[in-house]
Amino acid sequence: MKIWLKYLLFLLLFAILGFSREFIFVNLNAQLFDFFYGHADFKLPTSLSYFASLSYDSLYYSKYILTIGYYLAYFAVTYFSVKIICVDKKYTLWIIYIYGLLLLLSGISMTYNYIFNSNLDGDEYTFSRWLMGIAQSPLVAFFMIAANKLYKKIHTQP
Repeated sequence: MKIWLKYLLFLLLFAILGFSREFIFVNLNAQLFDFFYGHADFKLPTSLSYFASLSYDSLYYSKYILTIGYYLAYFAVTYFSVKIICVDKKYTLWIIYIYGLLLLLSGISMTYNYIFNSNLDGDEYTFSRWLMGIAQSPLVAFFMIAANKLYKKIHTQP
């Protein structure tokens, strides 16, 4: 497969993940807003009609499940894009380490917040969301692919 086709394929996969994630979370947050403030103004799109039957708490906690699902999807696309484009196995190991570290730090932050603040809000929650934002973006893949290309360029010049 030509290299430009590989790049195009993975850019397309990242775009699909990004747009679907944005679509789902924006709509679920709007539904939660309506529930919380007692409005009935917002109607979920038919593709998300399943969520309309959920209670506020179920809808709220489903976002955590969806976050883990998107984390895993982004991990898979990142892993395979780096594996196919970079070829060198050490870069795929770094993907595993980076995603593991992001999940670990996010989990520690949320656990600390829950244990010591007795809630899932606050600065620790914001930090955890920021870490998951990195994991649920193409940043890790782009950084690793760029690092691989730079490394090759530096080590192949006379």
